[in-house]
Amino acid sequence: MRKLGAILATVFILSLTLQAINIRAQPRYWIGLNFRLTFNSDGTVTVDQKLHPFTVDGKSLLDDPDVARDMNQSIAQMISYSLLMFSDNPKLLKYQVLKSLEKRYGETVLCDVTGTGKMQEFPGAYIISVKIWLNTSNYVRQLNGSLFEVKVRDSFTSTDPRSWIDVLEVYFNGTVLKGYRWEPPYAHGPQETQGRLVWVNHNEQEAPDFYVFQLVIPGLVKVGEPPEVKAKIVSAEVHGDGLHVVVQNVGTTSGYAYVRVLTTPDQARKVYLYVNEKQELVFPNVRNAPVEVELYSGDSMLDRATATRRQEVFIPPVWRPYLIIIMAFVAALLVFIVIFFLREEKERKK
Repeated sequence: MRKLGAILATVFILSLTLQAINIRAQPRYWIGLNFRLTFNSDGTVTVDQKLHPFTVDGKSLLDDPDVARDMNQSIAQMISYSLLMFSDNPKLLKYQVLKSLEKRYGETVLCDVTGTGKMQEFPGAYIISVKIWLNTSNYVRQLNGSLFEVKVRDSFTSTDPRSWIDVLEVYFNGTVLKGYRWEPPYAHGPQETQGRLVWVNHNEQEAPDFYVFQLVIPGLVKVGEPPEVKAKIVSAEVHGDGLHVVVQNVGTTSGYAYVRVLTTPDQARKVYLYVNEKQELVFPNVRNAPVEVELYSGDSMLDRATATRRQEVFIPPVWRPYLIIIMAFVAALLVFIVIFFLREEKERKK
């Protein structure tokens, strides 16, 4: 990440002992951060974060014990950066923390200390290593047999477009790279050296938002994304203005579901449902019935229904029973008037 700082300009640690208050200030520092991904044949990916703290003028703080203690407080947040590379909902990922801020002097970290587009190399790094099971990632798509498309998201750009991954190294351990690309396509491409790919991004414009790989992964069995919510289709009817589908969360957790309408082409709409909440979704282009409607969460189909055209029931107005009486009265009045004028005419002729 772009100069992930110790973020604490001057952090005071207050310790209150009896009536005495001791104040100790933390030094201001930045952190150079590089990522290393290793795609393994068993269907996992190992994400190594290489961190190197330094002062604002570029002096290494790798051996500063106060900085090490301070960095140790941010491990959970750093791990989340690795998880966000493979899912927009990290709680669905299966993962294991392998190393937690382990110091290694044999590693190197690149960082643009001065912000001028020139990388400075720092010897040594703290390592945070996480193993992630790819069959729990919603960024993995099976193409054919053991061939998969794996998307890796820049977890920093996704949360703040002004930040990005400075360096991303990609290794292949028992997996076979069949192709790769990056999004957007006008971003910076990698260097290919000794069977690995290395992206060195000097600015936000160079850094891809997504790194996309086509990989043969022998041990990967895709199990799909588990459902976030338990929900059902309450009703599905075709009205004059389109298809109306009402869905309801009948579970104990909130989350996303989506309605799929089996038309040509298929149509789908995503919706967030709170516990017990009902929502109506309208598909204005669906006018013909019957039509099949499916409800999904994750990769699981929760419910299915056949939408038919709504039968319009005509309800006569409340005044309709009196209409006959009124018409009879008017008819009788007309007859009376006719008879009256006929008699008048007959009297004049006598």
